[in-house]
Amino acid sequence: MVTLAQYVAFHTLVDIGNFTETGLKLNLTQSSISHAISNLEAELELSLIIRNRNNIVLTSEGKIIYEHISKILQQQHQLETVVASLKNFIGGSLSVGILPSVSFVLLPKILAYFAEHHPNLHIRLMEGDYDQIEEWLHNGIIDIGFLVKPHSKNLVFDSIFDDELVCIMAKDHRLAEEDKLYLEQLKDERWIMPKRTIDRDVSRMLSENKLHPNIVYELSVDQVILTMVNENLGISIVPNSILIHAPNTLIRKKINESYVRHVGIAHKHSIQLSPSALKFVEISKNFASSLNMIIDK
Repeated sequence: MVTLAQYVAFHTLVDIGNFTETGLKLNLTQSSISHAISNLEAELELSLIIRNRNNIVLTSEGKIIYEHISKILQQQHQLETVVASLKNFIGGSLSVGILPSVSFVLLPKILAYFAEHHPNLHIRLMEGDYDQIEEWLHNGIIDIGFLVKPHSKNLVFDSIFDDELVCIMAKDHRLAEEDKLYLEQLKDERWIMPKRTIDRDVSRMLSENKLHPNIVYELSVDQVILTMVNENLGISIVPNSILIHAPNTLIRKKINESYVRHVGIAHKHSIQLSPSALKFVEISKNFASSLNMIIDK
C-alpha cells in the first residue's frame, strides 16, 4: 500500500534533485529515500524517475504523478491546518522562508520567544532570495515566508515593518561630513553591493535612477559588507535595520530622496494559515514594532 511518507519522499526528491540532500532535509538516510521511491514505483507499477549520477530526471509518467502528489500533499497540509485550528493548537511544524537581512535583525528574538512559550512547535527555516521564497510558497514547500514588496499577486502579504535604505561609509570618507547625499554624488565611488539575488531593493533603486555604480565587491553576508565599508574599502547602500549591529565608527547617511522597502510575511491565497503560522506573524509584528523604534532613533 502506498504511504504518505512515500509521497513526501518522492515530492521532496523532485524539488531538491538528489537523494543525499533529500535525506538530510527529511532526516533520513539516502538509502531510506531510495527504498521509499523504489517501493512507490513498485506499488504504482510505474517508472517515475531516471537516476543519473548527480541528479534525477522525471519520466513522463513521473511528471503526471508528481502533479497529483503535489495536490494530495497540499490537501493533507490543509487538513492538518483545519484540525489545528479546531484545537487552537500551537505546535507541530512550521516551515518559514527567510531573507538574510531580515533574519539578521529580527529572527533571533522571534525564535527565542517560541522556544520559551511554545516549545512544541518545530520551526524549520529555509534561507533564500526573493524569487526562491516566492517559488517555495507557490509550490507549498514552505508555509510562510518573509518578503519585500513588490511581490506576486497570488500571495497574501502581511506588512511587518518599513526599512529605509541608507548610504554607509567609513568615518574618514570624503563625504562623511555631508548631511544628506544625492545618488549622483556617489556614481564615481567604489561600491560594495549586496548580491542582486539576495537583495534586489538597492539594484531597483539604482536602476530607477539610471545609475551604474563601480561595483568592486558583491557580497551576500551583511556583516561582511559593514566590516569592509568600515575599513574604507568602498561605500554601500543597505537597509537601515541591519545597522543595529554595525560598528560604532561606521557613518550612516540618508539619501535626499527617501527609499523605503516594505518588509512582510507572505503566504498563498489558497492556504488557510494554521494557529502556529498566525502566532508567528503576530509575534513578528510585535518584535518589529520594537525594531522600528530603535531604527527611528
